[in-house]
Amino acid sequence: MVFEEVNGIQDNAGKKVLIYGQEGVGKSSLASCFPDAVFIDCEGSTTMMNVRRLPKPENWQMLIDEINYIFDVHTVKNYWTVVIDTFDWAERLALESICREHNVNGIEGFGYGKGWQYEVEEIGKFLDLTEHLIQSGVNVVFLCHAITKRMTLPEDTAEFDHWELKLGNKTTNKIAPLLKEWSDMTLFLAFKTNIVPVSNDGKKNKATAVQRVMYTTKTAWWDAKNRFGLPEMLPIDFKAIEHLFPKAVTENPAEQMIAQAKKEEIPVQPAPAETVGNMDEFQEIGTESFDGIPQNLAELMKSSGVLPSMLQIVSSKFLHYFPENMPIANYPADYFDYVVNNWQSETLPMIQANCPDYVPF
Repeated sequence: MVFEEVNGIQDNAGKKVLIYGQEGVGKSSLASCFPDAVFIDCEGSTTMMNVRRLPKPENWQMLIDEINYIFDVHTVKNYWTVVIDTFDWAERLALESICREHNVNGIEGFGYGKGWQYEVEEIGKFLDLTEHLIQSGVNVVFLCHAITKRMTLPEDTAEFDHWELKLGNKTTNKIAPLLKEWSDMTLFLAFKTNIVPVSNDGKKNKATAVQRVMYTTKTAWWDAKNRFGLPEMLPIDFKAIEHLFPKAVTENPAEQMIAQAKKEEIPVQPAPAETVGNMDEFQEIGTESFDGIPQNLAELMKSSGVLPSMLQIVSSKFLHYFPENMPIANYPADYFDYVVNNWQSETLPMIQANCPDYVPF
């Protein structure tokens, strides 16, 4: 067996990010700034935010199905970051699923800690599931709450407070390390209080201001890490880490589609110079061909009086998914699926609104 080595930084994959912090510090607001983010809101914390979100998962399987759905449609829907908000609420769904599968009343009902081991295996499978998103260039962001815990060091008996992920008490030493190992970046978000002395002897102090900051490096008081050489403390502002998440994958999908078509040796028909920029450029006199359009979509179009040129106008000039001169037959299969699944709610109304020549048969 022969293996070829790969040199250099592989920067075409998505980033794995774990963000945890105190209540109200701004975890969801920070995550909403990631490129083309879609939320899976497990606890309903984004209802007052103007973000894209999928339905709140009712069970663990629904959460898995939503991850698979994002993978299937991310190029069509322009999903380039998926945010699980929050993972400690998602953990509840995993525990409920395990108990239901084994017909026990609670995770402690297994005895001898076996239930917690089942959870480790289930969460491990979920992390493996996200890998196909990562390799497709989609960032995966887990949000989590934080709690303090009294700890001691092996070489010392003195106790101190330590911030850590708020997961089930029995799982803290299993799931939390699993998530931190999985992540490329673990950020701890906190309120930093500035304290100044008010007496000459330094015995009296007062708090003067509170800053919202994110820590990127592990200390004795919190867990954090990053693989990108970030400063130890940053303001809670996406601009501080924006350079790690380039939007090149979404800035020009038309050029990407052409490049992919050429790579796969699919012919791309050039547009005549005199027709570019004219709304009627795709309209033809007489019967249009439905060649290359899946049968289920062709039947929908014919029954609704929609011509291929009308679908092409909407797909290129209004949705900007494809180049204006790309033949419909070269559109990807997942786009056809999206059009069919959203025919009555999105596709047909958009055609009716934007194609002046639309007249039902």
